[in-house]
Amino acid sequence: MKYCLVINHSKPLAEAFAKEFSAEIQARGSSFYAFDGAILDGTDYAVVFGGDGTILKFIRSTHPQVPVLGINCGKMGFLAESGKTASEYLDDLANKNYELDRRYFLKIRIGSEVHYALNEAVIGRGDTINLMDVQVFTQGGSLDRYRADGVILATPTGSTAYSLSAGGPVLSPKVPAFVVTPICPHSLQSRPIVLPNEETVTIKAATAGKCVIVVDGITVYSQEKEVEVSVTGGTDSVSFVRIDKRSFYSIMLSKFTKGK
Repeated sequence: MKYCLVINHSKPLAEAFAKEFSAEIQARGSSFYAFDGAILDGTDYAVVFGGDGTILKFIRSTHPQVPVLGINCGKMGFLAESGKTASEYLDDLANKNYELDRRYFLKIRIGSEVHYALNEAVIGRGDTINLMDVQVFTQGGSLDRYRADGVILATPTGSTAYSLSAGGPVLSPKVPAFVVTPICPHSLQSRPIVLPNEETVTIKAATAGKCVIVVDGITVYSQEKEVEVSVTGGTDSVSFVRIDKRSFYSIMLSKFTKGK
């Protein structure tokens, strides 16, 4: 087998575990290489050593077509596995003792630019205290309008992140939908709304300062006054290796109550 190893070198635990993992790969007569911007032909698995941020950064840069195994060397690690040795992980991969968990992206269009989010896209105000005027449209017309700090568009994967903190619902990864969550709306009726993946949402946002758009933690837009963004769900996907056979809900409860 051939493995692509993606290592967060700022985390000593990630470096140490990757070293153990690579030694075990060699002992089994398989091959590996350190990720350097591209996934090489013939790669069977990408193994990421870090936290969710490391995984998101890798996926954003490559849109991998090979299964991704995340090994948590960070904090909460919703997208990663934990609790096994390098030898045990490699045994599971060799014996295909896992399930593939397919996760979908959001497609975000800003003018001629296109970005993809596995977690979320956030449209917010930059360095001003002024609220944003946010208008939300679907293909059927106007959906909502509010003054707020911004708006989050989250996949089921991202529904347990910023959107949850802003009062949004948790979506099972099996639900073909995404959620539009206002951030601190100055409103009595504006609430998060779940929409099917085939729906295209258009967001028009304006503020006295800069409009900022952040996709999976990366700022992709920062301009004065106003912006128009169109978002569609379920346009592309990535497959995660799931060795932990617990249900999504069991893992979620464990992460939030015990942090593991």
